[in-house]
Amino acid sequence: MVYVVAFIVAGLDQAIKWLVTTHMALNSAVPIWPGVLELLYVQNRGAAFSILLNQRVLLTVVAFLVIGVIIYADRRYARGKRGLQAALGMLLGGALGNLIDRIRLGYVVDYVYIKIIHYPVFNLADSSIVLSVVYLVYRAWRARDTVLAKDAGGGLADGDRLAPGPEEADDAK
Repeated sequence: MVYVVAFIVAGLDQAIKWLVTTHMALNSAVPIWPGVLELLYVQNRGAAFSILLNQRVLLTVVAFLVIGVIIYADRRYARGKRGLQAALGMLLGGALGNLIDRIRLGYVVDYVYIKIIHYPVFNLADSSIVLSVVYLVYRAWRARDTVLAKDAGGGLADGDRLAPGPEEADDAK
């Protein structure tokens, strides 16, 4: 499942970037919701929020390391856990989508601009990365709370069971 989700995310990301780069001029904008949201074609030569500007080699190496960690996590921890597999797939797809740009073009194509709050321009790959990380942090937090509740309560009586954690709920599906 991880690789299917990753393929879908990276494929959609690359398709949208192709449409943007072939139908829009650099730094041009198309209002989607006037004053709120627009397509704005920019080239990001750094990481999130344009940090590490012009550090293409470093960012490429980091992307390959992240991809390796995702593959390891999938093989080690995600078997049978659909929520975790989906999150790792989104993370992998986002990393691949931006890595393809960085290798092929030397920069990442960004195009979503939330004008109302002047949020930095981003893309589908970025969104997939952020959403998957938020889910993974939530999942880790829930698992931690489950362990702390078990330890603080003096343990469970024989036959008692804690409410299923996120990974157990995934397994039940």
